[in-house]
Amino acid sequence: MIKFLPTESNIHFIARGLLIQSESVILCHVKGKDWYFLAGGHIENGESAKQGLLRELKEEIGENDYTISSFVGVCENIFSLDENISQQEVNIIFQVNIPEGTMIFSKEDDLEFITIKKEEFANYKILPEKMKNGIQEWMKTSAPFLKEL
Repeated sequence: MIKFLPTESNIHFIARGLLIQSESVILCHVKGKDWYFLAGGHIENGESAKQGLLRELKEEIGENDYTISSFVGVCENIFSLDENISQQEVNIIFQVNIPEGTMIFSKEDDLEFITIKKEEFANYKILPEKMKNGIQEWMKTSAPFLKEL
């Protein structure tokens, strides 16, 4: 087993999936909130970003026939947790193809998933905003993006 030294960094490395099903995008939503985000989560020590994303999808949605088809981009972000505490994260985003007809349900009580048409993407409050903007650019050009702090 590989051992890792503890780190002094509080930067969170997050693998995110832009879940694509035919001409639709599947977004994640915390029940009761007015914003959305991409499925995924923290990359653990010893995992690649793709491995972390597949593990997180399995934890959030369950076993499915996920195909990571392309790298979409990277978004660095800092946001406030409360008045005195901020969090920094690096989001690594991949396109994940979901077979048509596959129903997506959350395995976590506080989360739900919605399916929207790609052309409706701009109408939703998707966080972080810089990531949303990068994805909109990627949808037009297919060029990977980097959104820096």
